[in-house]
Formats: sequence, structure tokens, C-alpha cells
Amino acid sequence: MKITTDTTLINQSDLVITSQSFGLLRKELFKNIGMKKAKGFLLRFGKELGSNKAKELMEKTQSIEELLKLASQIHVKLGHVTAVEPNDSPPELEQNINRKLANVTGRWIDSFEVATHLEHYGIADECSCYTLSGFASGYVSTIFNEDIFVKEITCRSKGDADCTFYINTKEFWQKDSNEDLPIYDDQTILNELEDTYDQLLSQRNHLNKMTNFHRELTESVIKNNSIENVVKRAYEILNIPIVIEDLHGNVLVLNGIESDHYKKDILKSKKRKKLIDIYHTTYEKMDQIQLLTTPIFLQNKVFAFCSFIYIEPQTVDEHDDLFLERLSLVATLCFLNEKVSFETSERLKISILDRLINKQYNSITEITSQLKFMIPNTTGSFVTLSLKCSSKNNKSSSIDLYDQILQLSKALKSHYLEGLISQHKDQIVILLSSVDATFLIKKINKVWSHMVKTNKNLDYKIGISNIFKDLRDFHESMKQAEQAVRLPRDQKIILYEELGLLGPMLKDMNVENVKEIAVKELGTLLNQDDKSKELLHTLYTYLVNGGKLEKTMGDLSLSIGGIQYRIRKIEDIIQKDLKVFSTASYLLMLIESLVLIGEVEM
Repeated sequence: MKITTDTTLINQSDLVITSQSFGLLRKELFKNIGMKKAKGFLLRFGKELGSNKAKELMEKTQSIEELLKLASQIHVKLGHVTAVEPNDSPPELEQNINRKLANVTGRWIDSFEVATHLEHYGIADECSCYTLSGFASGYVSTIFNEDIFVKEITCRSKGDADCTFYINTKEFWQKDSNEDLPIYDDQTILNELEDTYDQLLSQRNHLNKMTNFHRELTESVIKNNSIENVVKRAYEILNIPIVIEDLHGNVLVLNGIESDHYKKDILKSKKRKKLIDIYHTTYEKMDQIQLLTTPIFLQNKVFAFCSFIYIEPQTVDEHDDLFLERLSLVATLCFLNEKVSFETSERLKISILDRLINKQYNSITEITSQLKFMIPNTTGSFVTLSLKCSSKNNKSSSIDLYDQILQLSKALKSHYLEGLISQHKDQIVILLSSVDATFLIKKINKVWSHMVKTNKNLDYKIGISNIFKDLRDFHESMKQAEQAVRLPRDQKIILYEELGLLGPMLKDMNVENVKEIAVKELGTLLNQDDKSKELLHTLYTYLVNGGKLEKTMGDLSLSIGGIQYRIRKIEDIIQKDLKVFSTASYLLMLIESLVLIGEVEM
């Protein structure tokens, strides 16, 4: 803007500033209140200036024609532009005056706003002479006492050749324009500041609510409150039903809605989508129910999901995602505390069972006392489980048995089975106490199902010993469980008693004698080369299937000719007729004996 001394058009009370200063003001507005609000502010700011200038000049003359001629001069004198060039000829302009200045176009030469915009922002996406448009709109609206908008059509700030404008009534623009017209409305700077204050006040109230919310939840964690208490407190503050589910959709915590209602209308809803973006907050709508869901991370992995539940007429607030994510962070602390506490307890149990397995005690009463300390309601009724887990896809891939132990411990507790868990060789050993034989197998089946569902890439097989009363019999029970789990059957849970005569026979038989008999009867089939192992596996499958070639063919995925060839070769090696029932039964028992004592794997 230029400084002028022309007192005809410039009033002494006018504030004249340089274009550079105005450019800085404009830049700060864009930075602090955003482009849309800054645009509206500058339009209304210009409109207020133009209106005031028109009122000031109307005190000197009431001639509309004279006032319109002064408009271009004012633009120049105030330093807005170097010139204003209307595109209409004087006769047409006179005619437009009589029609209240509708449909007039023109161009601004050297707009000061173009220079400031290009300096601070470069090429624009839209016309940028907001103050000029506002000034001209306010000026002509005051002269004609009617809402008339001067809109910029092209602008040099966005690469056009000229800054051109188009004048028409509000009714015209409302009908033919898609632009947001309310930003032209007569809202004073005071109104804008009041709106800004209201927004700041709203933001402050929101920040205070968020701060109080976080403090309340953090205090709950500090007081060692459970995740259930934290979620309950969050519901009391927000009055929004909350659910936390694990990765498999199992409900861990629920508050603010009945469990049956949640399971029926949400958990089992066919319209509920599977989470695709599990690392960010997502929104989902199902009929009259809305869900806002965010992940809960534990040690850099997604551990569970936390959701706000909205049942109509309750709706999602624009800030609810912040509260949900804050609750997720606090839930992480709760789960981490529980994990540390749980793992500490489990390590103690592992150490007790390790001492029992390795006989690292002076008296069995030491173990009994420690067991009663860890499991207060222990009664003298025990059973030992041996669990073997293997990868479905890659048999040689390593499995984190410690993680499996922790999962098993939680699964056992959830089905009211108390005991100790540890690792022995490549298997997991479980000593259960206070055993109720009536429901034991049913509960173990549920634990097995849970593990299979949770770890879809793993296979599980469980061997179960006979129930015993004295911990001094633990090692014998562990041997029973290990023999049961080795039995090469399709069953996933095998009782020791299902071994029949094999169990007691192996208990009283010298293992070396069994090996000697096996070598004598099976010969080179016991060699460790792949061909011998293949023939031994074929023999075992054939014997288990009762000598049925079709069934054996299906199990081994071989042709009938291939099976017959292998059977003949096996008979040549062992010099026995496999069609003889007594011979087949004897060989099956012998091979299974080798499996049970761990000499052969099937």
C-alpha cells in the first residue's frame, strides 16, 4: 500500500500501512486460523473498510455515478492497485447503474495482494485478492443499499494473465455459484474474534476434560487397579459403553452394556466387518450401532482391541477418538503390569516343577509345601500331562515353548485347572493338582481347542497319565504321559490307560531287551537312512490299518502297486508273512513299544 496525502479521498482517521506489513499480517492469519477462516476474515475486513469508505464519501455526494467513478480512484489512492479498468463502455455502464450495477466486469492492475501472496506462498490454487474483493463488495453494497458481491474470476497469483472481477447481486451468486457465500456475510471482526474465542474456549474445555480423563485413568493404574476398574472409571467419565477384545474376538472387558446384548447384537452380527487396518483407529456402522475401535499394543505387537460402542441416538463426537486412544495407552500399562505379575508367578511355578523333574530337593515335603504356597487349595490328587506341539507347515521351524507355557497357563486357569507347567526336553510338562476325574478330560479338551484356535499354525498332542496321590510317584506319571503322547495315533488327547498291555509291559521290561528284540525281528528297517525309515513307516501304517491295502494306499498317497511292492520288500527283509494275524499283531506291538520308549518316531 502507498502512503498518500490526497485529503479529498483519504480521511485523517484512515490507517495506511505498507504492503509488506499487510503481507506479514496476512501470512500469520493463514498460519494461525487456517486458509478458509483467513479468507473469510480478509473478505469481511475488506468489506468493512469499503463500506465505511462509501459512507464517508456519501456524506459529500449522493450521486451514484460520482461515487462509482471515485471507487477506482480510491483503489489507486489507497495503494490497492495501480489502475482499475472496467470492461463496459460508458453508455453500458450508465445502463447498468440504472439496473443497480448488475453484471459489470473489469480488471485490477498490479494488485498488492498478488505480490504478497506470491512472496509468501508462491503460485496459488485459487484467486487470492480477498481484501480487494471485500473492499469493492462493501463499497458498492453500501452505495446501492443492497447485497452486491464483487468476485474475482481470474488472478495473477494462480498464473492467470490478469486479475479480473465480476459484479452481481447476492441472489445471482446464490443461484449460479457453488462458492461458500456465508463468508461474504456481514460478520464484523468482533464477531470473528468472538467465534475464535468460543473455539479456543471449547478447545480449552476439551483439553481440560482430556487431562482429567488421563489423570483419573493414570491414578487407577498407579493404585494397581485392574483393567476392569480402569474401563469402569472411563465409562463413568464418558458415559460411552466400552469393550476390550483379544485378537480372536473374545471379550476381555465389557462395561456400559449387557453382555448378552453385546454378544447378540454386535459380536455375532453378520454385518460386523473384519478389521483390515489393525494399526489405526477405525469407524464401523451396523444398523443402529456404531463402533470406534483402536488397537492396544503390547511390546510393539497388537495385543487386543478397544472399542467405544454407540447405540442410537448416541453418536460419535469429533474428539472421541482421542479419548479412545488415550484409554488404549492406559490399557497397555494395565496389561503390561498384569503380564509382569503373571510371568513372575509363572517363573516361580516353573522353578518348582523343574526341581521336581530334576529331583533337586532333599525331601518331597519341600515341593509339597511350595506347591501349597503357590496353589493354596491344593488337595492330594494329581495328574501329569505331556504336551507336544509342532508346526503344521514347517516341521523343522522352532517354536517358542516359553510363550506356549504362558498361553497354556492362562488357558488352564480359565477352565479352573490349577497346576505347574515347565519344559522337559522338547515337550511341555504339566502337573495338575486337585484333580476331579469326572470333568478332567472335558476340561482338557477345551484347553486343547483354545490352543488350536489361538495358534492356527501349530498342532498339539496331549498325553495324560493315571491319577496319583503321592508326589513321590510324579516321575512314573511323567513317564506315563510321555509314553501316551508318543503313541502314533490320530487322536490328539491320549490317556495312558489307552495303551492297554503296552503300558504295564514296558514298565516291567528292560528297555535294552526291547531294543535287542526289535533289531532281531525288524533287521535293517531300523537303520537311520531315509529308505529304511520310509519302509518302517509303511509297515506301521499297514499294520495299524489291519492289513487293508486301500486304506494304507490312501494314508500314504501311493498307488496299489506301490504299496504291494513295498510290502513284498518288507517281507523279504524281515522274512515274515504279514498276512498272518499273530505275526502282524506282534510286529505292531513291537514297533509301538519302540515309539513309546522314544527309540523310533512315527
